[in-house]
Amino acid sequence: MEKIIKNKRGDISITLLVLGVFAVCTLTLFSFYISGIDGKETALKIGIVEKINSLSEEIKFYKNPEIGKNPEQIMEIFDKGIIDGNINFIGIKDGDTYKINAEYSKRDFELFGFGIGERKILFSVEYGFAS
Repeated sequence: MEKIIKNKRGDISITLLVLGVFAVCTLTLFSFYISGIDGKETALKIGIVEKINSLSEEIKFYKNPEIGKNPEQIMEIFDKGIIDGNINFIGIKDGDTYKINAEYSKRDFELFGFGIGERKILFSVEYGFAS
């Protein structure tokens, strides 16, 4: 049988490299945890922007000369707005420009799904486009 030559210097440097990579990864994950980035809230904000984009495409669809409809009469976003949980969508027509506003708000204190206190706006988006 052939003897395998072991390099003691190589073993030490590889071990230090592995421990260093592990330490950097651990510190990175700990840093994200400490910073308070919430995946659910980030996904919610992306969902709000996607909904605004969808509503703007719907307005453009109805304004298309081939369709010939008036979005202000058809879509409920212009009448009373759309309320989806803690998110409120409002559509405004100002001349030839449409604006879609979205606000994500929460109450100061929530207990068993019931909010107590004043609503605070946590995230707001306004998207304007010409018809």
